[in-house]
Amino acid sequence: MFSIARYISKIFIFTWLTLVFGFLALIGLLDSLANAGDILSNGGGTLRYMMLRAPVIFDRIFVFTLVVATLMTFVKMIRQHELVALLGFGISATKQALILTPAVVGASIISVLFIDTAMPPAVRSLQAWGIGEYKIKNITADNPLWLEDKGHIVRATERLGFEGLADLKFFYRDEEGSVVRIRHVEKAVYQNPNWSLTGVQELVIEGADGETRTLTPVMGDQIWETRQTPTSIARLAAEPRDLSLWEMRNFSKRGNSGSRPSFAYKFWHAHRITRPLAAFILLIACAALMQRTGREDTGSKTLIIGIFMAFIFLIFDGAMATFAASGGLAVLPAIAMPLLIFGISAAFMLLRTETL
Repeated sequence: MFSIARYISKIFIFTWLTLVFGFLALIGLLDSLANAGDILSNGGGTLRYMMLRAPVIFDRIFVFTLVVATLMTFVKMIRQHELVALLGFGISATKQALILTPAVVGASIISVLFIDTAMPPAVRSLQAWGIGEYKIKNITADNPLWLEDKGHIVRATERLGFEGLADLKFFYRDEEGSVVRIRHVEKAVYQNPNWSLTGVQELVIEGADGETRTLTPVMGDQIWETRQTPTSIARLAAEPRDLSLWEMRNFSKRGNSGSRPSFAYKFWHAHRITRPLAAFILLIACAALMQRTGREDTGSKTLIIGIFMAFIFLIFDGAMATFAASGGLAVLPAIAMPLLIFGISAAFMLLRTETL
């Protein structure tokens, strides 16, 4: 049994690695061609862009590649008549799924660890570069960054590279939470451990009582003493799913700032750690689906059906993610519904193979 498990697992792992490399190369190339103008105008290289985007692309596709690799493993066994031999030795669809479980779940766990390690720094580099979709996802007038710092509110609407912010407003509040003065800052540049401010103007609101007041230039060197660094600003500005598990967990806690509400970080944290379970459920469905032992059967039709099934899962899962990240659905139902529906369906399909 161990030799059979090792043989099938080797087929799966080799197929999966080939698919991952192929998908990353193809999608990365298409992505770089779509942003070729930005890459050239910003003085970067296509290879550098593809390398930085690779962890992000991998995060979006790795579950799909696991499903396709599983299906192709069974297709190979069908075409070489090995599936008939396995069934003849009493290795049912359930046992086949169990044999592949360490490889499939192990690959999904390794994928999650790789994403957790490689994606956040890659995204921060893309943010600093300000290229492609990160022009929109970065700090802009349409997508400003709001944060609370020492009881005051700070708003930034422009990113100047990795260590600079522009067009900032500081809202200073009294003990009751009322805004007493506002500072407009043209530019903030990080000079460890603080930020150097230029073009500072101040508007005092306290005691105005309806009186019209104007911005007054603030003379002298001005600094922003804060715990925020360029790295923490990049974390705050990033999309929740582009962060590490630790960062998502931190921002999901009440009182911690982030570019999205805390429930968005809770959802993506739960979503990432449940991907091995999703891979296992889809493995069961694939094992049940691919039990084709006809003399002329090549597995091609069931391969297409299996890929279509994976697309349905990803679409359903993506819809739940959209609802949960926007606050339209609680985190637990959004995570559980796709897993529960496909888990029950997969178990039923597997049970049918045992009773036929």
